[in-house]
Amino acid sequence: MDTKEFGSFIAEQRKAAGMTQKELAEKLNVTDKAVSRWENGHGYPDIETLDALSSALDLSLLELMHSKKNESDSVTVEEASKAVSETIQMNIGDRRRERKSTVAILAVSLLIVLVLSLFKGTPAGWIVAAVIGVLYLTGAVMMIVDFKNYRSLKHLFYAVLMIIVVIAILFLLLAVNVAIA
Repeated sequence: MDTKEFGSFIAEQRKAAGMTQKELAEKLNVTDKAVSRWENGHGYPDIETLDALSSALDLSLLELMHSKKNESDSVTVEEASKAVSETIQMNIGDRRRERKSTVAILAVSLLIVLVLSLFKGTPAGWIVAAVIGVLYLTGAVMMIVDFKNYRSLKHLFYAVLMIIVVIAILFLLLAVNVAIA
């Protein structure tokens, strides 16, 4: 399934139903930005959203997954099986990308904390640690806001990871402070 084709189909069906992106988003409990992203071919909805999307657009899941209206009311077992298989593969790809992002965030965060620990006794180390802590804290707040908008647990998970890094930096700075006193 091609993202551009899928997005065009969603836009076409939404317009045929006389809905705006905002109205469709409200029916799906997502943001209008999410709907816009799908329609512009910049991604797919979460697998949990597909059933609600098909209902909101008055389509079958098979029609949604094939990005075209069925000519007949009957569906072959092969067509249904293919649509389910494509959906599963799409979901597996999304999960792999999420895991890679998580590993990258953890690796970079660990590297930052390790590098900061090397320079923890210097004034420059304090400044860099404070700046990085503020950046991570800002990122965590943004992820929490995204969680509220998209209701995606991955945003909350990333926010927690970023807060853990901020706590590690604080402990690092406190350890230096205790050693000096």
